[in-house]
Amino acid sequence: MENNHTANSQSGGKVLAMYDIRGIQDYIYRTPHIKDAMGASLIIEDILKDALNEACKNLKLKPEETDLEWEKGEEEEEVKPFKMSEKAVQVLYIGGGNAYVIYNGDDLYKNINKIMSKYIIEHTYSLQLAAACVKVTDKYYNDYEELRNKMDDVKAKMAGSKPLGALPIMKTEIRTGYPAIEESPDKNRVDISKETAIKLDEKNEKIKELKQDKFLENYINRGKDSRIAVVHIDGNNMGLRIREQIEHEPDYVKAVNTMRQISHNIKKAYNDTFESMKKEYNKKLPDENIERFVRKVIVAGDDITYVCNAHIALETVRYYSEQISGLMMVSEESTQENIEKYGFSICAGIAYIGSHFPFYTAYEVAEACCASAKGEAKKDENKEKLQPKGERIGNYVDFQICKNIHCKNLDKVRQEEYSTPTGENLLIRPYYIPTTHQYGLSKNAGKLNDYTSLKENIRKFSDEKNLPRSFVKDIRNTYSLGRYQMDTLYAFLKSRDWKLPKDSLYEEINGVQTALWYDAAEIMDYNLYITQSQEGNADA
Repeated sequence: MENNHTANSQSGGKVLAMYDIRGIQDYIYRTPHIKDAMGASLIIEDILKDALNEACKNLKLKPEETDLEWEKGEEEEEVKPFKMSEKAVQVLYIGGGNAYVIYNGDDLYKNINKIMSKYIIEHTYSLQLAAACVKVTDKYYNDYEELRNKMDDVKAKMAGSKPLGALPIMKTEIRTGYPAIEESPDKNRVDISKETAIKLDEKNEKIKELKQDKFLENYINRGKDSRIAVVHIDGNNMGLRIREQIEHEPDYVKAVNTMRQISHNIKKAYNDTFESMKKEYNKKLPDENIERFVRKVIVAGDDITYVCNAHIALETVRYYSEQISGLMMVSEESTQENIEKYGFSICAGIAYIGSHFPFYTAYEVAEACCASAKGEAKKDENKEKLQPKGERIGNYVDFQICKNIHCKNLDKVRQEEYSTPTGENLLIRPYYIPTTHQYGLSKNAGKLNDYTSLKENIRKFSDEKNLPRSFVKDIRNTYSLGRYQMDTLYAFLKSRDWKLPKDSLYEEINGVQTALWYDAAEIMDYNLYITQSQEGNADA
C-alpha cells in the first residue's frame, strides 16, 4: 500500500478514534473445554495493540511519527504523561478490547482501519473490529461524549458478519458451527475449524506453555471429588465512575492523563488482587485434604473469570472483595473519605459444575449469577448515596449448582425449581460480603443475606453434634415440597432434640416467605474448605 498519509493528514485535521472488538465473550467461551478458553483469552489479550502496531509498520510509519505506548516499561508500573503532538498516531489508551487513538487526519484513520481489521480476522478468524471517529476540538469531554454516542450508533447498525458457514456437504465442528477444515494438533487428531486451530496453534508460545500445564486436566480426570467452580467477577459502576472524573474537564492533556491514570489503577488493582488471591488459595495447608487451585481464564481490567476447586470458590470471592475494597481508582491518599468515594467493589457469580460439564454453559450461569448479584447491589435500600453526587455499591455474590444445561436460563430455573407449591421462596442469595472498607454500606451487615451468616450456617450444619448429615439433606429436600411437609419434619427434629441454628424455618423477604436454611443445606457439600477450616483460617 502506498505511503500517502503525510500529504492527506494535515488537510482533515486531527481525529479522535475509538475501537471496540466485537464478540470477545463468545469467542473466549464458545467451547466446552476450559483450556481452549484460556488459549482464546491469551490470543486477544493484546490483539488491538498488535493490530495497530502492524498497521503502522505496514504503512511504513517511522518510530518518531508514532506514540503507541501509554504505560512505561515492560512491567507497566506507571503511566506515561500525555501531551498533544503532531505525531501521526498517538495512543491515548488501549486495553481490554477498547482503544482511543488520535490520528493526524481522517485518511490515515481509514487506512489504519483496513489493516487492523484484516489483522484481527487473520489472527482470530471470527472477531470484528468496530471503529468510530470525531474531529478533535478544544474540549475533550465534548469529543469523548460525541465519540461514545457515535460508537453506540456504529455497533447498533453494524452487521453481524461471520466467516463463511459450512455447506451441506461439508463436515462441521459442533462447538462453533464452522467448517471442520483442519486437524487438531493433539494425539486425538480430530477435525476442527480454523477458529479452534488458531486457539490451539502450537506456534503461539503462550498457548504452548499453557498446554504444558496439565494440572487442571489431571485433577478433573482423577475421578475423586472433581467438583470445580467457574467464577466471574465484575467491578461495580466502573464506566459511570470514570466518566464522572472527566465529564467537566475540557483540556485534552488533563483529561487524558486522568483517564490514563484511572485505567492504570483499575488494571493494576484488579490484576494484583487476583494474583494475591491466587497465591493465597493455591497453597495447600498441611492439615487440609482439599486440592486447592486457581486457574485464570481472563483478567482484563475489572472483568475477571477464573476456575478453581469448588470448595474454595466462595472464600476466594470473599478474599477478593476484602482486598479490592481498600484500593482506589484515583491516586489519592488512602483516607476514609477517599476510599468511600473512589474505592472499588465487585459483584461475583459462581457456577458449580462437574468436571465434564460444558464450560460455555457454566460461564453463562456464572455471568447470570453475577448479574443477579449486581441487581441486588443496586437496589436503593442496599446502596449508599454520596455527596454531592454518586453512589457506593457493595460487594455481592450469587451462586448456582449446575445440574444440567438448562440452568443457563437462571431466572426460569429459579422460578420453576426454587419456589415451593405453597408459595415460599427457597433462596436468600445473593449475599452481601462485609469488608473492612464498607463505611455507609455497613447497614447491610447483619441482614439475612449477610455472607458471614451463610458461613456460620454452613459450619453449624457440618457439625454432626448439631444435626446428623442425613437430616441436613432431609431439610434440603423437604423444603422444596412446601410449608406443610417442612413443618412436619421440623416437629420431628424437635421431638428428637435436634436444633436448627435458629428456632424458625422462614422469614419474610420482600413480602415473600423465604427459607432460612436451604442455601446452607444445598451448598454445604461444595464448601469443605469452610467446614474444615478454623475460623481464623477462613476469615484471614
